[in-house]
Amino acid sequence: MNAIPSIAASGMRVAVMGVRVAAQNIAVQPVQPVGPRQVLAVQTIAGGGVSAQVTSGEGAPDMVADLLAARTYEVAFAANAVVIRRNSEMLGTLFDAFA
Repeated sequence: MNAIPSIAASGMRVAVMGVRVAAQNIAVQPVQPVGPRQVLAVQTIAGGGVSAQVTSGEGAPDMVADLLAARTYEVAFAANAVVIRRNSEMLGTLFDAFA
C-alpha cells in the first residue's frame, strides 16, 4: 500500500482547516467585543500524516498574522496536491514500464 497519497491528503485536510481558522479570525476582528483567537493545534500521526484540532489561543486575532497564515496554508494545500498528482503520474509510468 502506498502511503504517499494518504499523507498528502491529511496535509490537505489540515491546510483547509488552517484557512478556515484564519478566515474566522479575520471575520470576527471588526466585531466588538472581539472573541478569543482561534489557533490550529497540529499533531503528526505515527506512520505519516498530520491531524489538527481548533483550539482557543491567547489574545485577540491579528489580521496580518492571519492573512499570512491563510496564504501559508494555501501554499501547503497546493504542495500536497502536487505530491498526489506526481505520485499518480509515477504510478502510471511504473505500470507502463512493466506492461
